[in-house]
Amino acid sequence: MRKEVIRQETLRYLGCGRAAIDEQSLQMADMAIKLLLEKCRPRNTYTVIGIKAESESIRLENGMTFFSESLARVMSGCSRMLVFGATLGIEADLLIKRETAKNVAMGAVLQAASAACIEEYCDDTQALIGRESFLKGEALGDRFSPGYGDFALECQRDIFAVLDCERKIGLTLTESCIMIPSKSVTAVIPIGGSCGRQLGCRYCEKTDCEYRRKDDLRR
Repeated sequence: MRKEVIRQETLRYLGCGRAAIDEQSLQMADMAIKLLLEKCRPRNTYTVIGIKAESESIRLENGMTFFSESLARVMSGCSRMLVFGATLGIEADLLIKRETAKNVAMGAVLQAASAACIEEYCDDTQALIGRESFLKGEALGDRFSPGYGDFALECQRDIFAVLDCERKIGLTLTESCIMIPSKSVTAVIPIGGSCGRQLGCRYCEKTDCEYRRKDDLRR
């Protein structure tokens, strides 16, 4: 994972993207990142599944259906998608809890840094997957997670079933579809087709957003 990207993203999550950053904030961010990289044990799992994109839904070859117009648009032209899960592990949650009890400010910085770490880990993992032979020259699109647009959070249950997340990476889901450990991501990723290239900060028209990613930090 690239520390400079994690640092920039941590500061962005803390709302420092467009303001002068004081030395104390930088030091706390660097300390939080150091602790996370030392303590966490990231894990991931994924599988490829055949799909049929319709106007307002995606039908999976295993019989499941995701009803989502935005997801159907992302998967337009695709016959396969990657189902993906990743977690920083319970170590991140325990670290945040422990440090928050000592210093609430450091707890907040760790929350931001852990969000940046899981995204960078997902980016790294997706880049590696993108070089796998099963893709046969097809590109991977951007991640699209339950909760985005009209892709219902409840679809987490189907993703967990497909991936067997609890057994493979120790990731569980509560009845209200909250992931434990909390610093985790599940997503579906288009293979080929239009590759969801309308996603991400580079493709968003809200250029004045204080949380906007810097283009030069994205792959």
